Amino acid sequence: MGYSFINSRWYALRSRLALVFSAYWRYKPNRWYLLVGLLIQALIWFLANNIFKTLGNDLLVFHYNVDFGIDAIAQPRAIFQIPLFALAAMLLNGLMLTLFVKRIHFHFLANASGIASILIQLLAVLALMSLYLINFLA
Repeated sequence: MGYSFINSRWYALRSRLALVFSAYWRYKPNRWYLLVGLLIQALIWFLANNIFKTLGNDLLVFHYNVDFGIDAIAQPRAIFQIPLFALAAMLLNGLMLTLFVKRIHFHFLANASGIASILIQLLAVLALMSLYLINFLA
């Protein structure tokens, strides 16, 4: 009897999640935001991996201030914090948006969430580019 209850709850949950994600997927701008976000995410990981390989065993200058010079030094693997943060922001925006699928302002929230995810990822690209400039060209 307990198995039947758990099984019915499981299938009810699956059907609700299927409805939520299908409503999310049916709105076409969400597809574009996801596609562009995944492409930028691949670029972010590529840049971080190239910086990591180029550094080798050297330390990473993580922050440079014009007035005071080098503020933060880290291990080379710390470069992967930036792509992880961008990925977490994209996933969090997508999951939070699925909570608002049935709301009246879903389309506005979907556009705001998608644009915010892309902006965060573009800022991550700029951060990696500035770290490259600081570590290799300065």
